[in-house]
Amino acid sequence: MAVLALLVLLATAPAAAAVRKPVIGIGEQKVGMFSDPRWERLGLPHVRYIAPWDALRDPYQRQRLDDWMAAARASGARVLLGFERSLRSRRHARVLPRPRAFKREFLRFRARYPDVRQWIVWNEANHPFSLTANRPRRAARFFDVVARNCRRCRVVAADVLDVGGMTRWVSRFERHARARVRIWGLHNYVDANRFTSTGTRALLDVTRRGQVWFTETGGTVLRREYKRGRITREFRYSRRRVARSTVHAIRLARLSRRIKRVYLYHWRAPDPVTNWDSALIGPRGRARPSYYALKRELRRMR
Repeated sequence: MAVLALLVLLATAPAAAAVRKPVIGIGEQKVGMFSDPRWERLGLPHVRYIAPWDALRDPYQRQRLDDWMAAARASGARVLLGFERSLRSRRHARVLPRPRAFKREFLRFRARYPDVRQWIVWNEANHPFSLTANRPRRAARFFDVVARNCRRCRVVAADVLDVGGMTRWVSRFERHARARVRIWGLHNYVDANRFTSTGTRALLDVTRRGQVWFTETGGTVLRREYKRGRITREFRYSRRRVARSTVHAIRLARLSRRIKRVYLYHWRAPDPVTNWDSALIGPRGRARPSYYALKRELRRMR
Protein backbone atom coordinates (compact mmCIF):
# COMPACT_ATOMS: atom_id res chain seq x y z
CA MET A 1 0.00 0.00 0.00
CA ALA A 2 2.87 2.38 0.80
CA VAL A 3 4.36 1.88 -2.67
CA LEU A 4 0.99 2.47 -4.32
CA ALA A 5 0.43 5.62 -2.28
CA LEU A 6 3.81 7.02 -3.30
CA LEU A 7 3.20 6.31 -6.99
CA VAL A 8 -0.18 8.03 -6.78
CA LEU A 9 1.42 11.00 -5.01
CA LEU A 10 4.08 11.42 -7.70
CA ALA A 11 1.55 10.96 -10.50
CA THR A 12 -0.78 13.58 -9.05
CA ALA A 13 1.83 16.16 -8.06
CA PRO A 14 0.84 19.84 -8.31
CA ALA A 15 0.92 21.43 -11.74
CA ALA A 16 4.07 23.42 -10.91
CA ALA A 17 5.92 20.21 -10.06
CA ALA A 18 4.58 18.39 -13.09
CA VAL A 19 6.17 20.85 -15.51
CA ARG A 20 9.54 20.77 -13.76
CA LYS A 21 12.03 19.33 -16.24
CA PRO A 22 15.38 18.18 -14.83
CA VAL A 23 18.31 17.68 -17.15
CA ILE A 24 18.62 13.98 -17.98
CA GLY A 25 22.02 12.45 -18.65
CA ILE A 26 23.76 9.08 -18.85
CA GLY A 27 26.65 7.79 -16.78
CA GLU A 28 28.74 5.41 -18.87
CA GLN A 29 32.33 4.18 -18.75
CA LYS A 30 32.50 2.65 -22.22
CA VAL A 31 33.22 4.64 -25.36
CA GLY A 32 30.80 2.68 -27.54
CA MET A 33 27.78 4.68 -26.39
CA PHE A 34 28.81 7.68 -28.47
CA SER A 35 28.58 5.73 -31.73
CA ASP A 36 25.25 4.12 -30.87
CA PRO A 37 22.46 5.77 -32.91
CA ARG A 38 19.99 4.94 -30.14
CA TRP A 39 21.87 7.24 -27.77
CA GLU A 40 21.95 9.96 -30.42
CA ARG A 41 18.18 9.67 -30.94
CA LEU A 42 17.52 10.21 -27.24
CA GLY A 43 19.04 13.69 -27.43
CA LEU A 44 20.78 13.48 -24.04
CA PRO A 45 24.13 15.26 -24.42
CA HIS A 46 24.96 15.26 -20.69
CA VAL A 47 27.28 12.36 -19.80
CA ARG A 48 29.28 11.31 -16.75
CA TYR A 49 32.57 9.45 -16.36
CA ILE A 50 34.36 8.36 -13.18
CA ALA A 51 38.17 8.17 -13.34
CA PRO A 52 40.79 7.14 -10.78
CA TRP A 53 42.14 10.28 -9.13
CA ASP A 54 45.62 9.41 -10.45
CA ALA A 55 44.49 8.12 -13.87
CA LEU A 56 46.98 10.35 -15.68
CA ARG A 57 49.83 8.44 -14.02
CA ASP A 58 48.50 5.11 -15.28
CA PRO A 59 49.10 4.59 -19.04
CA TYR A 60 46.12 2.25 -19.38
CA GLN A 61 43.65 4.46 -17.50
CA ARG A 62 44.98 7.59 -19.19
CA GLN A 63 44.50 6.14 -22.67
CA ARG A 64 41.05 4.87 -21.77
CA LEU A 65 40.03 8.31 -20.54
CA ASP A 66 41.60 10.06 -23.53
CA ASP A 67 39.65 7.82 -25.92
CA TRP A 68 36.42 8.41 -24.01
CA MET A 69 36.92 12.16 -23.92
CA ALA A 70 37.74 12.28 -27.63
CA ALA A 71 34.53 10.44 -28.47
CA ALA A 72 32.53 12.67 -26.12
CA ARG A 73 33.93 15.81 -27.74
CA ALA A 74 33.29 14.49 -31.24
CA SER A 75 29.65 13.85 -30.38
CA GLY A 76 29.15 17.25 -28.73
CA ALA A 77 28.54 15.73 -25.28
CA ARG A 78 28.78 17.78 -22.09
CA VAL A 79 31.00 15.94 -19.65
CA LEU A 80 30.67 15.59 -15.89
CA LEU A 81 33.98 14.10 -14.74
CA GLY A 82 34.45 12.54 -11.31
CA PHE A 83 37.13 10.88 -9.22
CA GLU A 84 37.49 7.65 -7.27
CA ARG A 85 40.25 5.49 -5.76
CA SER A 86 43.41 4.58 -7.66
CA LEU A 87 43.44 1.50 -9.87
CA ARG A 88 47.18 1.43 -10.48
CA SER A 89 47.70 -1.51 -8.12
CA ARG A 90 46.11 -3.19 -5.11
CA ARG A 91 48.39 -1.21 -2.83
CA HIS A 92 47.48 2.12 -4.44
CA ALA A 93 43.77 1.22 -4.31
CA ARG A 94 43.92 1.09 -0.51
CA VAL A 95 45.58 4.50 -0.09
CA LEU A 96 43.64 7.75 0.16
CA PRO A 97 45.63 10.63 -1.36
CA ARG A 98 46.71 13.58 0.71
CA PRO A 99 45.20 16.94 -0.32
CA ARG A 100 48.49 18.14 -1.80
CA ALA A 101 48.78 15.07 -4.05
CA PHE A 102 45.10 15.35 -5.00
CA LYS A 103 45.60 19.01 -5.94
CA ARG A 104 48.61 18.19 -8.09
CA GLU A 105 46.67 15.57 -10.03
CA PHE A 106 43.56 17.73 -10.35
CA LEU A 107 45.63 20.52 -11.91
CA ARG A 108 46.96 17.99 -14.41
CA PHE A 109 43.36 17.01 -15.27
CA ARG A 110 42.45 20.67 -15.74
CA ALA A 111 45.40 21.22 -18.07
CA ARG A 112 44.69 18.08 -20.10
CA TYR A 113 40.92 18.61 -20.38
CA PRO A 114 40.38 22.39 -20.20
CA ASP A 115 36.92 22.09 -21.72
CA VAL A 116 35.60 20.12 -18.72
CA ARG A 117 33.79 22.53 -16.41
CA GLN A 118 31.78 20.07 -14.33
CA TRP A 119 33.38 17.89 -11.66
CA ILE A 120 32.49 15.29 -9.02
CA VAL A 121 35.00 15.46 -6.17
CA TRP A 122 34.79 11.82 -5.01
CA ASN A 123 32.42 9.10 -6.21
CA GLU A 124 30.06 7.60 -3.55
CA ALA A 125 32.12 9.14 -0.77
CA ASN A 126 30.00 7.63 2.03
CA HIS A 127 29.88 4.09 0.62
CA PRO A 128 30.83 1.63 3.41
CA PHE A 129 33.78 0.39 1.32
CA SER A 130 34.92 3.83 0.17
CA LEU A 131 38.25 5.19 1.42
CA THR A 132 36.35 8.28 2.57
CA ALA A 133 33.54 6.39 4.36
CA ASN A 134 34.93 7.38 7.77
CA ARG A 135 36.82 10.43 6.57
CA PRO A 136 34.35 13.14 5.52
CA ARG A 137 36.90 15.75 6.58
CA ARG A 138 39.37 14.51 3.95
CA ALA A 139 36.59 14.50 1.34
CA ALA A 140 35.84 18.11 2.28
CA ARG A 141 39.50 18.98 1.74
CA PHE A 142 39.31 17.48 -1.76
CA PHE A 143 36.22 19.61 -2.43
CA ASP A 144 38.04 22.74 -1.34
CA VAL A 145 40.90 21.89 -3.72
CA VAL A 146 38.58 21.57 -6.73
CA ALA A 147 36.44 24.61 -5.82
CA ARG A 148 39.47 26.86 -5.37
CA ASN A 149 41.24 25.75 -8.52
CA CYS A 150 38.23 25.82 -10.84
CA ARG A 151 36.23 28.82 -9.67
CA ARG A 152 33.95 29.01 -12.69
CA CYS A 153 33.23 25.29 -12.65
CA ARG A 154 30.20 23.43 -11.39
CA VAL A 155 31.48 21.23 -8.59
CA VAL A 156 29.49 18.38 -7.05
CA ALA A 157 30.77 18.60 -3.50
CA ALA A 158 29.64 15.45 -1.72
CA ASP A 159 28.54 12.58 -3.95
CA VAL A 160 26.71 10.21 -1.61
CA LEU A 161 24.76 6.95 -1.67
CA ASP A 162 21.35 6.72 0.02
CA VAL A 163 22.38 4.24 2.71
CA GLY A 164 22.31 4.31 6.50
CA GLY A 165 24.37 7.11 8.06
CA MET A 166 24.18 9.29 4.95
CA THR A 167 22.84 12.41 6.69
CA ARG A 168 25.40 12.17 9.50
CA TRP A 169 28.20 11.88 6.94
CA VAL A 170 26.89 14.87 4.97
CA SER A 171 26.61 16.99 8.12
CA ARG A 172 30.21 16.23 9.05
CA PHE A 173 31.36 16.99 5.51
CA GLU A 174 29.58 20.34 5.50
CA ARG A 175 31.14 21.36 8.83
CA HIS A 176 34.64 20.82 7.43
CA ALA A 177 34.15 22.29 3.93
CA ARG A 178 35.47 25.83 3.62
CA ALA A 179 34.23 26.54 0.11
CA ARG A 180 30.52 27.10 -0.35
CA VAL A 181 28.64 23.98 -1.42
CA ARG A 182 26.46 24.79 -4.43
CA ILE A 183 25.73 21.24 -5.68
CA TRP A 184 25.12 18.01 -3.77
CA GLY A 185 25.34 14.64 -5.52
CA LEU A 186 23.12 11.66 -4.76
CA HIS A 187 23.03 8.02 -5.87
CA ASN A 188 19.49 7.15 -4.82
CA TYR A 189 19.39 3.52 -5.90
CA VAL A 190 17.48 2.49 -2.78
CA ASP A 191 14.66 4.92 -3.50
CA ALA A 192 14.65 4.11 -7.21
CA ASN A 193 14.42 0.35 -6.75
CA ARG A 194 12.14 0.26 -3.73
CA PHE A 195 9.79 2.91 -5.16
CA THR A 196 10.32 5.14 -2.13
CA SER A 197 11.57 8.69 -1.58
CA THR A 198 13.08 8.40 1.92
CA GLY A 199 16.76 8.84 1.06
CA THR A 200 16.12 11.65 -1.41
CA ARG A 201 14.01 13.57 1.09
CA ALA A 202 16.63 13.00 3.80
CA LEU A 203 19.35 14.63 1.70
CA LEU A 204 17.08 17.55 0.87
CA ASP A 205 16.30 18.01 4.56
CA VAL A 206 19.87 17.82 5.83
CA THR A 207 21.31 20.19 3.21
CA ARG A 208 18.51 22.79 2.97
CA ARG A 209 20.20 24.77 0.19
CA GLY A 210 22.16 24.19 -2.97
CA GLN A 211 21.22 22.18 -6.03
CA VAL A 212 20.88 18.40 -5.90
CA TRP A 213 21.96 16.24 -8.82
CA PHE A 214 21.18 12.55 -9.04
CA THR A 215 24.66 11.79 -10.34
CA GLU A 216 23.88 8.07 -10.56
CA THR A 217 20.57 6.26 -10.39
CA GLY A 218 18.32 3.84 -12.24
CA GLY A 219 16.75 0.41 -12.15
CA THR A 220 19.02 -2.44 -11.09
CA VAL A 221 18.94 -5.62 -13.19
CA LEU A 222 21.58 -7.55 -11.25
CA ARG A 223 23.70 -6.94 -8.16
CA ARG A 224 26.19 -9.36 -6.64
CA GLU A 225 28.14 -9.26 -3.40
CA TYR A 226 31.47 -11.02 -3.09
CA LYS A 227 33.72 -12.23 -0.31
CA ARG A 228 37.19 -13.59 -1.07
CA GLY A 229 36.27 -13.96 -4.71
CA ARG A 230 33.07 -15.90 -4.06
CA ILE A 231 29.52 -14.72 -4.62
CA THR A 232 27.79 -14.46 -1.23
CA ARG A 233 24.54 -12.76 -2.27
CA GLU A 234 22.81 -12.08 -5.56
CA PHE A 235 19.86 -9.85 -6.38
CA ARG A 236 18.01 -10.10 -9.70
CA TYR A 237 15.01 -8.10 -10.86
CA SER A 238 12.62 -8.50 -13.77
CA ARG A 239 13.05 -6.25 -16.80
CA ARG A 240 9.54 -4.81 -16.28
CA ARG A 241 10.34 -3.87 -12.70
CA VAL A 242 13.62 -2.28 -13.80
CA ALA A 243 11.73 -0.17 -16.34
CA ARG A 244 9.38 1.05 -13.60
CA SER A 245 12.36 1.83 -11.37
CA THR A 246 13.97 3.87 -14.13
CA VAL A 247 10.89 6.02 -14.52
CA HIS A 248 10.52 6.36 -10.76
CA ALA A 249 14.13 7.56 -10.48
CA ILE A 250 13.41 10.35 -12.96
CA ARG A 251 10.13 11.32 -11.35
CA LEU A 252 11.78 11.65 -7.95
CA ALA A 253 13.13 14.94 -9.30
CA ARG A 254 9.62 16.32 -8.78
CA LEU A 255 10.18 16.31 -5.04
CA SER A 256 12.00 19.65 -5.06
CA ARG A 257 12.91 22.55 -7.32
CA ARG A 258 16.46 22.07 -6.05
CA ILE A 259 16.80 18.79 -7.98
CA LYS A 260 18.22 19.86 -11.33
CA ARG A 261 19.77 16.78 -12.95
CA VAL A 262 19.32 13.02 -13.22
CA TYR A 263 22.13 10.84 -14.58
CA LEU A 264 21.00 7.29 -15.30
CA TYR A 265 23.63 4.57 -14.99
CA HIS A 266 24.52 2.98 -17.35
CA TRP A 267 24.23 2.53 -21.12
CA ARG A 268 25.31 -1.00 -22.04
CA ALA A 269 25.83 -4.01 -19.78
CA PRO A 270 29.23 -5.73 -19.80
CA ASP A 271 29.56 -9.25 -21.14
CA PRO A 272 29.76 -11.06 -18.86
CA VAL A 273 28.23 -9.13 -15.98
CA THR A 274 30.35 -9.45 -12.84
CA ASN A 275 28.84 -7.53 -9.94
CA TRP A 276 26.54 -4.81 -11.32
CA ASP A 277 24.06 -4.29 -14.14
CA SER A 278 21.62 -1.40 -14.42
CA ALA A 279 22.07 -0.85 -18.15
CA LEU A 280 19.52 0.36 -20.67
CA ILE A 281 21.08 -1.86 -23.35
CA GLY A 282 21.76 -5.55 -22.78
CA PRO A 283 25.22 -7.15 -23.16
CA ARG A 284 24.35 -8.39 -26.68
CA GLY A 285 23.24 -4.96 -27.83
CA ARG A 286 19.47 -5.38 -27.47
CA ALA A 287 17.51 -2.47 -26.00
CA ARG A 288 15.76 -3.33 -22.76
CA PRO A 289 12.28 -2.26 -21.56
CA SER A 290 13.98 0.41 -19.42
CA TYR A 291 15.32 2.04 -22.60
CA TYR A 292 11.83 2.28 -24.09
CA ALA A 293 10.44 3.47 -20.75
CA LEU A 294 13.05 6.24 -20.79
CA LYS A 295 12.05 7.21 -24.33
CA ARG A 296 8.40 7.46 -23.31
CA GLU A 297 9.26 9.51 -20.24
CA LEU A 298 11.36 11.91 -22.30
CA ARG A 299 8.55 12.28 -24.79
CA ARG A 300 6.14 13.07 -21.98
CA MET A 301 8.53 15.62 -20.47
CA ARG A 302 9.01 17.37 -23.79
